[in-house]
Amino acid sequence: MTTENLTPIEQPRSIEDHIRCLARLTGAPHTFIDQVRSLFTSKGIPLASMAGPFVKALDEAFRREEHIRGSSHTVQHQLASMRENFRRVGKAYVDQLSQLRRLHSSLQEQSQRLRRKLLTRRGRETSRVMIKGDHRSFVTAPEREQIPMVPGPKEPQ
Repeated sequence: MTTENLTPIEQPRSIEDHIRCLARLTGAPHTFIDQVRSLFTSKGIPLASMAGPFVKALDEAFRREEHIRGSSHTVQHQLASMRENFRRVGKAYVDQLSQLRRLHSSLQEQSQRLRRKLLTRRGRETSRVMIKGDHRSFVTAPEREQIPMVPGPKEPQ
């Protein structure tokens, strides 16, 4: 990426040549290239001037831009992956929630059927119970047997 590995014939002579060379090597977007050019022109430095004093700074700027672009690309892929994962989690949540609702509804129906069945059984049992003989019973007060206490030899008689 840097121009240090270029032969003397390939070495750029002007700032403009160096910018073009770095842009070709790094694949920098036109917006970045235009920003670099405008930086020099806004400072009053002509693009046709010698690149020597600015080579390291330009190399660093284009290297950083390339790194940032690569990182941004990686982050965009990771975000897309995260969106897909969240979509899957959301779908699984909705599926489980609907499954739970169906299960809850089914359990309520079973509970109501069992309750009705129990009530009908109780109704049948009470109507079918027959006791032979006399049902009436005679209730009396409970009787208690109290044995009189005899005083002991040391107690008063």
